[in-house]
Amino acid sequence: MLKKLFLLLILALGFLNIKAYAAAEQKLEVAIFTAPWCGHCQRLKKEYLDDFKKQFKNEVKFVDYDISKAGTNIIFNDTMKEYGINPQKAGVPTMIIGKTVLTGYPDEIRTKGPQTVLKALANKEITYHGTKNYIAECKANELKKQEKETCQEQELSPEVSKSETLNMFNQITFWAIISAGLIDGINPCAFAVIVFFVSFLAVYKYNRKEIILVGSAYCLAVFLAYIAIGLGLFNFLYAMKSFYYVMIAFKWITIGLCALFLILSLYDFIIYQKTKDHNKIVLQLSKNNKEYIHKVMRFFLRDKQKSTFRLVCAALAVGFVVSLIEAVCTGQVYLPTIALILKEADANFIRAMAYLIIYNLMFIVPLVIILCLSVMGYESKGFNNFLKNHLGLTKLALCLLFLGLLILLLTNM
Repeated sequence: MLKKLFLLLILALGFLNIKAYAAAEQKLEVAIFTAPWCGHCQRLKKEYLDDFKKQFKNEVKFVDYDISKAGTNIIFNDTMKEYGINPQKAGVPTMIIGKTVLTGYPDEIRTKGPQTVLKALANKEITYHGTKNYIAECKANELKKQEKETCQEQELSPEVSKSETLNMFNQITFWAIISAGLIDGINPCAFAVIVFFVSFLAVYKYNRKEIILVGSAYCLAVFLAYIAIGLGLFNFLYAMKSFYYVMIAFKWITIGLCALFLILSLYDFIIYQKTKDHNKIVLQLSKNNKEYIHKVMRFFLRDKQKSTFRLVCAALAVGFVVSLIEAVCTGQVYLPTIALILKEADANFIRAMAYLIIYNLMFIVPLVIILCLSVMGYESKGFNNFLKNHLGLTKLALCLLFLGLLILLLTNM
């Protein structure tokens, strides 16, 4: 009798264990992809994630992935592909809940997270992450044709739409970078220096060959100097991305400066339209900086060197020094642009670097055009008149640029 009771007890315990194991196995999995350098990821963890996990701790198994760790980025890429999303256009933080992908905090994860979990639990959805293949799973389970179509409609269609939205935003950012570089290259700070440089070469009677050599070296130096400035600031800020409050402070300071420059550019536009006096505009190189730039050019290029190598070196030196001084003024556009480029690094670091290079290529386009016109025989007086005649239009373009950058920065907070 005791032996029978003992056997029944063993069977009962075994049944309860199997039932408990089955219940554990049936838990909905939620995959969370974050990165230590992502400011929005830090906000997610500090403000929301713990409470979210406690809310569903009995029904949900949470799996955290740090994409900065070796191998995890492969899991992230494979997961995105399984959900019909291009990994190159995917960002963090991302939360996978059943058939739904939520990207961005607080935009999607906070606003849609709870109801998405409840929907996935009610429909007994399976979260696919890692190296599993969603299509293979559907085929293995021999879903009916209608169920397959429903599955595809629920999962792929929203994500394709989301991918198109991200692609559209990337296009806007791309053209914003190009516009910022071009407008910065023709703003009064940079353009005045270009005009003086061309007139300087004419006054000291540089011939066509020398203008081409000196001008090319000067353009190259300006490009490299601004790339160095941009990379230095970008890499510093990128390294600080894991410091949540530092990045929040930087973003708001940048937004504040962008708003200030917008107001000052609008003021300059109105004042110039009324007075036609360029000396009354606020956003321009100071008199001391202009005089210092003139001294630098005279010091290096006043005596034309017999050696081509020495002439090129002198032009490179002028380009670097002038760029550092000029950056005090052109940084008005450069800083918010770098803040915008920094946002792109969350999704694709290489693309962010490409944007930085594109901006600086656009920045030297006006300089290259003016030098080409100089070689063709155009005088610096014409360039100077062009600057004066279109100064109001340039200021208006800067107003629109700062407004656009401000909107993009605010929508990316």
